[in-house]
Amino acid sequence: MSKKKIALGVLGVFASVVLVVLALGATRPTRYLVTRSLVVDATPEQVAPMLTDLHAFNTWNPWDEMEPTSTKEYSEPASGVGAWYTWRGDQTGSGRMEIISISPRRVDYGLHFTAPMEDSATVHFDLVPEGTTRTQVTWSMEGEQDFMGRVFSVFVSMDSMIGGDFERGLVNL
Repeated sequence: MSKKKIALGVLGVFASVVLVVLALGATRPTRYLVTRSLVVDATPEQVAPMLTDLHAFNTWNPWDEMEPTSTKEYSEPASGVGAWYTWRGDQTGSGRMEIISISPRRVDYGLHFTAPMEDSATVHFDLVPEGTTRTQVTWSMEGEQDFMGRVFSVFVSMDSMIGGDFERGLVNL
């Protein structure tokens, strides 16, 4: 068999694999949801300040633990609805997180990544009392995946990418 026929055969197999991956990506959901929960030895009232003050948030944030030297800028005040912080790091990329709502049993954030790629998501923390001294804390993140995100999810899901980070953060909390 000639080198030209072998090269064309290899090219055909490669093109077929690419088309299959693109087709699989097209069938993936456009929305994702990652959720982890842990019961902690604290009341919802004791947990809430760790979520509603962004300086306190970064004492247990798993990505800050991963890259404590990242550059951060905080709003004044750095707590309450409308408070935000930005970060920039070599490992953690860059972005902005803002508290968008607070209720006695839930805190919501808007999250906007600017690097390594542009993306937005919504983050929720739900606090459910477990007896009088414990709280089930549920950390969720949801967002939309563009076509390339869906293709990427053929190989690695959002859940497998960040679920372990959520678990580490909840243990740190």
